[in-house]
Amino acid sequence: MAEEMIPDDVKKVIRDTFLKELKNDVAVEVYTKKGVNDQFNEAATGLIKAMAELSDKVKASFHTVGDEQSVKRNVARSPTVLIAPDKYRIRYIGAPLGEEGRSFLVALMMASTGKSILTAPSMEKIGGIREKRDVQVFVSPTCPYCPQQVLQAFAAAVVKPDVISAEAVEIYENQDLAENLGSLAVPQTFINGTFTGAGLQPEEWFVESLLTIKEPTVASTRISGEPVEKDLVIVGGGPAGLTAAIYAVRAGLNSIVIEKSNLGGQVAITPVVENYPGFMRIGGKSLVDLIAQQAAQYADLHIGEYVTEAAKDKHDGKIYLKTNHAIYITKGLVIATGVDNRVLEAPGANKFYGRGVSYCATCDGYFFKDGKKVIVVGGGNTAVTDALYLRNLGAQVTLVHWRDTLKAEARLQESLKQAGITVLWNSEVREITGDKIVRAVRIEDKSSGTVNEMAVDGVFAAIGYIPSNDMAKQLGLELDGEGYIKVDLTTMRTSMPMVYAAGDVTGGLKQIAVAVGQGSMAAMSAFEDISSTYRKEKEGVTPLKAAKAG
Repeated sequence: MAEEMIPDDVKKVIRDTFLKELKNDVAVEVYTKKGVNDQFNEAATGLIKAMAELSDKVKASFHTVGDEQSVKRNVARSPTVLIAPDKYRIRYIGAPLGEEGRSFLVALMMASTGKSILTAPSMEKIGGIREKRDVQVFVSPTCPYCPQQVLQAFAAAVVKPDVISAEAVEIYENQDLAENLGSLAVPQTFINGTFTGAGLQPEEWFVESLLTIKEPTVASTRISGEPVEKDLVIVGGGPAGLTAAIYAVRAGLNSIVIEKSNLGGQVAITPVVENYPGFMRIGGKSLVDLIAQQAAQYADLHIGEYVTEAAKDKHDGKIYLKTNHAIYITKGLVIATGVDNRVLEAPGANKFYGRGVSYCATCDGYFFKDGKKVIVVGGGNTAVTDALYLRNLGAQVTLVHWRDTLKAEARLQESLKQAGITVLWNSEVREITGDKIVRAVRIEDKSSGTVNEMAVDGVFAAIGYIPSNDMAKQLGLELDGEGYIKVDLTTMRTSMPMVYAAGDVTGGLKQIAVAVGQGSMAAMSAFEDISSTYRKEKEGVTPLKAAKAG
C-alpha cells in the first residue's frame, strides 16, 4: 500500500497533528507525464495516495499531463499537485517532498477549513486587493526556510481566492523556469513575474510585497493593545535562545522567545552534526526541532517577530522593546541573535546573489546536483562541510582557499581528502561573471599572480560571520573590535545590568554545545538578578536607589 512509504511514527504524527484537523473534504489532483521527472512523479503519486489512505477527507485523483482535465486546469508540468482546485488556486509544480511535506500538510488544513494562517491585520490588507496576483515561490526539498514562505503565499490565496494564485516551484524539477527567472537560490518569491524577495520574509514584508508587487525595504506594522510585561524576553531562536527559555521558565520567570525567521539559526542549515553529545550523527534541522519542541513546552515562541527599537529606562531599570507586533516591557533581556554570513567582496558577488551565488549549501545545493560545477570559497568547518554536502549531492566541487592550510577540524579535512575534492590553495575569487545566472569565475593564484577563468554553475561562500548586533548597538552595549557583544563568560552578563548575551553573538568558539551552555548561564544569571531585584523592591529599595547606594 502507498501508506507504507511513510514510517509508522511519522504516520501517527501526521494523523494526530494535521489530518485530524481536517473539517471538510479536500480534493487533491496529481498530474504526471511518463518520461518526465519519473522519479518525482512516483514520489508525488505515492505521497498523495498515502494521505488519502490516512484520511477519508483527502479525495485524491490522478491524471496525465495533456489530457482533458489537465487542459481544463492549465497544467503543463510533471509532476503538478493541485489542492482544492475548484475553490482555490494553490499548486505545487514539483513533488512536495522533504521540507515541503510540512507546507503540504498545513495547506491541506487551510483548504479543508477555509481558515488562513495569516494574522487578522494581514488578512484585512489582502482583502482589499482587487487585481490579480500570481505568486511563485521557488523551493527545494532541503530548504528549512521555504515551507513558511510557501504557506504565506498559500494562505493569501485562501484569503482572496478570486484574484490570488500561489505556486510552490521546485527548482530541480523545473530548472528551465528557475534559470529563466534567474532563481538559483531558495526561497525566492515572484509576484506577477516580478522578483519581490529572497529568503523567508516576515509576514508584514510578504504582505507589503503582495500589495505593491515590489521588494519591500521597510514593512508597515500595526501595533495594538497595551504593552506586554515580561520577566525575561529572549531575542533569538537558535540553540542559545531556546535553551535560555527552558532554564528561565523552569526557574519561574515569565519568558518569551522572539525569532525573526525560522528557529535554529545556523544549526538549522547545517547538513550534519557529529559533535553534539548524545548524537553520533544527526541533521542540524532535526537537532533544532528537538530543542524547539522542548522549549515550546515551557515558553511561547514568537516566530516572524523582530525587534525594531530597544531602550532601557534610566529610572525604573526596565527594558522597553518595540517589535513588529507589540511593545514589551521586561525586567531582563537575553540577546541571542547569532551571526550573519560574511559577504564575498568579489565583483559580481552581489549581482549574482540568488542567481548562482549562495551562502547556504543546504538550501540551494539541490539545484546543482547531478554533475553541475560549483566552487566553495572558504577553509573552515562550514566551508568543508558544504563542499562534502554538495559532493554527496552529485555536484562537481572545487574548494577555493586563500591560505595553504585549512582551519577545519582534522576529521573534516580527512573526509575532504577521501572524497577527492580538489583544493585550490593560496587562491582568491577575483570576479564572478555570467548573464542571467553565474557562468564563470576568475580565480587568482596568489603564489604566481596568474588569474584563470573557470566555468562554473554556482559559487558557495563560507568565509566567516559577522555578529547580528543591531539591538546591542541601540542599547549601547560594549562590543569588541569585531562587533561581538562583550560578556562575563561566567555569567553572560553584558556591560548593561539586566541584559545578557549568549551564543554566537558573543564571539569565541561557535559551537552548538557552547551556545547551549551560554544560554543556560544567561537564564540563571537573569533569574538571580531578577530575584535579587524583587527582594530589594520588597524591602523598599528600588534598583535605582540600590545603584546609587552602591
